[in-house]
Amino acid sequence: MTIRIIDNKKIDLTDDENEMYQKIVKSYTTINMDGKDLFTDLFYSDDRGIIVFLKPPSVRRTSFEVFLFLMSIFQHQHTRLMYEQVEDICAQMKAKMNEIDEKLKKISSI
Repeated sequence: MTIRIIDNKKIDLTDDENEMYQKIVKSYTTINMDGKDLFTDLFYSDDRGIIVFLKPPSVRRTSFEVFLFLMSIFQHQHTRLMYEQVEDICAQMKAKMNEIDEKLKKISSI
């Protein structure tokens, strides 16, 4: 994943997610409007670029597609974080099981 900037905020996106963002921006960009403006004031992210809050559009006009895209990114980011945590826990458990196996081998060899 790579940290990108959307609406002057860090956001962690895969290459495919960034490509989709670029396509959405391009599809809404006209002579009178920049498609990037539709992403203004819709989310907050932390220093790692993880969306921590989606803000329903209340002041500015946006597209349903843009909001659904951000909802999808929010879900993907948090799912990736959960997978990382599970993988970390599994690695810790594997290391602990190996440690216990070694201790049992030492005890059984006595």
